[in-house]
Amino acid sequence: MSDDKYRAALDAAAKQLSYRALSCDGLRQKLIDKGHEEQAAEYAVAWLLERHLLDDAAYAESVVRSCARKGYGEMRIRQELKKRMVSREAAEGALAGFAPEQETLLALLDKRLKGDLSDKKEIDKAVAFLQRRGYGWHDIRDALAAYEQSLSEADEL
Repeated sequence: MSDDKYRAALDAAAKQLSYRALSCDGLRQKLIDKGHEEQAAEYAVAWLLERHLLDDAAYAESVVRSCARKGYGEMRIRQELKKRMVSREAAEGALAGFAPEQETLLALLDKRLKGDLSDKKEIDKAVAFLQRRGYGWHDIRDALAAYEQSLSEADEL
């Protein structure tokens, strides 16, 4: 067998990683999609892993941080990790320390409700909005209670 196909896959892998970080499976799939043989793609991924140039755990943590900055909840982040072909173990490890920031939820609620909790329909829309962003009901419920409390405290002043 010729070493050329392995070298070509390794060069293509380096080129892909120069554009943006990828998971091991994501890089492998990208190489196969670009026409490299599966065996050559496996070689390139293994070579990069051996030299610690590819790290699913670090990549997963970076995705979690990025999604959290965008205001996404845990379920949406899980979807993003799955879409980016991050291994389940790496995803679980990265999400282990994740907790949605109360300030983010309160800011999202304030953006939607604008300090008015009198309209049930608008509250339902805000809840649906947060659910689409990947927040669980318990987080939304706690945020609504905190938001209501912050409004009542502001009224008392």
